[in-house]
Amino acid sequence: MKAYRSILILITAVFILHFSRLESYAREKQATPIIKARLINQYPHDEMAFTQGFLYHAGFLYESTGKHGRSSLRKVELENGIVRTLVKNDEKIFSEGICYLNNEIYQLTWRSGKCHVYDAASLARTRIFKYNGQGWGLTSDGNFIYQSNGSSVITFRDPYDFARIKRLRVTDGIANIHRLNELEYINGLIFSNIWKKDRIAAINPKNGKVKFWIDISALRPLAGEKAEAANGIAWDAEKKRLFVTGKFWNKVFEIELPTLADKTASN
Repeated sequence: MKAYRSILILITAVFILHFSRLESYAREKQATPIIKARLINQYPHDEMAFTQGFLYHAGFLYESTGKHGRSSLRKVELENGIVRTLVKNDEKIFSEGICYLNNEIYQLTWRSGKCHVYDAASLARTRIFKYNGQGWGLTSDGNFIYQSNGSSVITFRDPYDFARIKRLRVTDGIANIHRLNELEYINGLIFSNIWKKDRIAAINPKNGKVKFWIDISALRPLAGEKAEAANGIAWDAEKKRLFVTGKFWNKVFEIELPTLADKTASN
């Protein structure tokens, strides 16, 4: 009889623990806001560009495009989409994310294990770093470089030798967020496209938690018949403008930065 009661107590405790965890998870999931993008403006974009990396610096958009034989690094005028400077990558290279730091632009490659570094003014290549694994997205907070590789992990890197400093797993509640793609650092948060999802995650770099989501699904129908995955986030820090685009999109969209991003990333 005592053994039966012990088993019954144990089963009850397991059920209570299980449902309390589910309830806690549900609360965490509900606590992550999903904010619909508010369109402010739109600009032309090369619909033949398979956008892999995107940033805004000193009045121009800089864009990394992918595909073997078509990969490039571009300096583009925002207002009319005219490519001012274009650097073609080797035909064997599949280019990926880019970031700006200290007057240089870093450009990842998908499976080649190489990061190309360019002078930001001339786009002349200055050096190459090697790394292990795949390269997807890239951004910087002005001190470190953050890299995604298509998993749920963001790698912190030293900009002087591209050495790995640490790794950060990204979660929403207790769920890992996989397929992290193009990255942009804005007001203390890392914004990330999710491959094949029309959402942007705003990630706290201190703990990897998603603070909120931006739903950009309404923009895809406006981006042309060829539009594929959303992939491209650029921040104009001076004028506080947020730009998004995607692979084979015919437009760059300026959207409103949610007010949640203006708060600290300490939570």
